[in-house]
Amino acid sequence: MNFLHRTPFFRLLLAIIPGIIFYQYINVPAYLLYLLVALSAITILIAFLFRRSRFQYKFRWIFGAGTGVFLSVLSYFLCLQFDKNHPFSALNEHAVYEVSLTASPVEKARSYLCKAELIRNLDSTQVKAASGHAIIYLEKDSAVRHLLLGDRLLIDAEFKSPDGVQNPDGFDYARYLKRQGILATAYVPTEKWQKSPATPRFSPAEPFKFLLRQADKCRIFLLDIYRKYNITGDEFGVLAALTLGYTDELQPDLLKSYSATGAMHILSVSGLHVGIVYAVILFLLGFLSKNKRQKILKIILIMLFLWTYAFITGLSPAVLRATIMFSFVTVSAGMGWKSQIYNNIFASAFCLLLYNPNYLFDIGFQLSYSAVLSIVFFQPQISGWIFISNKLLKKVWDLVAVSLAAQLGTAPFVLYYFHQFPNFFLLTNLVAIPLSTVIIYLAIGLLLITFIPFLSSAVAFLLKWSLWILNFLITGIQNLPFSISTVSMDFRQLLFAFFGIAFLSAYFYRKNFNVLIAGLISILLVCGMFTFQKYKSLTTTKFIVFADSRVPIINFVERGRNYVYTTDRIQAEKIAGSFWKTNLLKSPEYIESTSWFNDGFAGFHEKRFFILKDTLLKNKTTSQPLQVDYLILSNKIKPNIEQILKCVHPRTVVADKSISKWYTAHAGEVCRTQGISFWSVAEKGAFVVNFK
Repeated sequence: MNFLHRTPFFRLLLAIIPGIIFYQYINVPAYLLYLLVALSAITILIAFLFRRSRFQYKFRWIFGAGTGVFLSVLSYFLCLQFDKNHPFSALNEHAVYEVSLTASPVEKARSYLCKAELIRNLDSTQVKAASGHAIIYLEKDSAVRHLLLGDRLLIDAEFKSPDGVQNPDGFDYARYLKRQGILATAYVPTEKWQKSPATPRFSPAEPFKFLLRQADKCRIFLLDIYRKYNITGDEFGVLAALTLGYTDELQPDLLKSYSATGAMHILSVSGLHVGIVYAVILFLLGFLSKNKRQKILKIILIMLFLWTYAFITGLSPAVLRATIMFSFVTVSAGMGWKSQIYNNIFASAFCLLLYNPNYLFDIGFQLSYSAVLSIVFFQPQISGWIFISNKLLKKVWDLVAVSLAAQLGTAPFVLYYFHQFPNFFLLTNLVAIPLSTVIIYLAIGLLLITFIPFLSSAVAFLLKWSLWILNFLITGIQNLPFSISTVSMDFRQLLFAFFGIAFLSAYFYRKNFNVLIAGLISILLVCGMFTFQKYKSLTTTKFIVFADSRVPIINFVERGRNYVYTTDRIQAEKIAGSFWKTNLLKSPEYIESTSWFNDGFAGFHEKRFFILKDTLLKNKTTSQPLQVDYLILSNKIKPNIEQILKCVHPRTVVADKSISKWYTAHAGEVCRTQGISFWSVAEKGAFVVNFK
């Protein structure tokens, strides 16, 4: 029996994924969808008309084709229904709204991010229903920390559509939110919101939200237990993320360390964590195996504990994937059925995509499945490379094999999304996986014996020191020379990289020469595209005004050299870093004054630039205006535009995103009346000039 016959859920996945992808890029008319459903149903019925086994076998593809088309159309309908179920009725309407929080607030650098659902528009003249999901940014205030899922707020706000891609190689925030059913955002100062005195209510159709609210309360209770034992700072942040999926307390520097060393999977509750919890529960319930009734009770209890843990940790796609997979394993093992690991993995993915087709585009979902599939396939083969009789060394080598296998499957995604590769990932995993396992066991033990005074204090002491050692070692690995390689992939390279991995894997499994050639060609194409991208980088000269509402980020690119003017280097890295890495540019050289750039004036590639970043021209006059090619208004300035144009005569005026909306509109109108080209970064996105 071949792979496709042993894994029916893999074939089902191959059918539903095209429908999800087509929905993103192709608008199929409704009549055509219904026609395809009818044709697939007829095809399936025809397959059942064959009575003789000889004809059934010969034409078995008819049933498969009909089922495949039906599932593809079904997944297209699911995507369509998802968007229909998430309309937004209050865009660009300033009013007082009643909203219900659909998740607990998440602390950000300058505000609290709250996911909310609109309930009512409390207009001064009439109260009317409102619908839609939005992101609300609440100004930092201690009262926000006590809000829970289901709480209702009264807010005075105006909802706006989120920005799409505004920068070269930038992140499409609007599409990212839309795939979560969120179509609007709003910022609400402290004085513009208050908690509704009404008790949170959940309709009979919303038991899921009620359970999530109780899970939030349970998570807060467990976090308070950690705090009771004086686990604070970075140790608390890692412990909360590692065991409960609570990431609000993680500091940016610590996150950067874990990301740079390839240990972010430790902080994201996923298959590793669910597997450890599963092992603990299996051990504690090991006595329930005497008869069929006890086995069924054992299955029920394991499933109950697993799904409770999944709820407490926030039901992320990675947790859902692992919990569903372990649920299949639990039932199969408990009932004595033969369990096929690949089929379990694909079955969990199939269930998740039926629940929410947009999980397919979730980075965590992609990394999670690529990692687990790679581990299952490659780890036994890598482990067999070296025979080790010593048990301790064998465990170390098995851990190395797991790390190599996981990185092999996830490396293309890591390079595509994050444009960097942790060179010491093996060392990181040799440290992080054993320590994180110990930490999870200690944390479970602490929560179970917290009512025993002296013993719980001893466990808390060990737990705190284990966390400190983990953070110390991760930071030390980050500080090693050459800990990160900056490598970027585009989407074509991503596809060919996975083709190469798949073909080469098939060659080692089947020893087919044609498959080997296909794999080598795929890898060669990836390398060729990388070489071409490097050539483009070394022959390109550009000027870019990036879109950012906080600070000016102005980029001069010349043959791989990367000159940047900004007032905030960290923010510049955040906004423009993806462009720099994707285009294989050198590390940015932040400029204040050079032979060609001084006090905002620049002469670059035979063009004259003037970046107005302060009140330099305030109350200034001149008999002969300064002739420049580009005038950039930046850094939130609001000078008199008519007065500026008397001192400087530009061919093009660029207002960056930090300039207020009303001032940008006024400046644009003045420029148009004087015949000057005008570009609003807030409206049109980043301003880019390509020089030949």
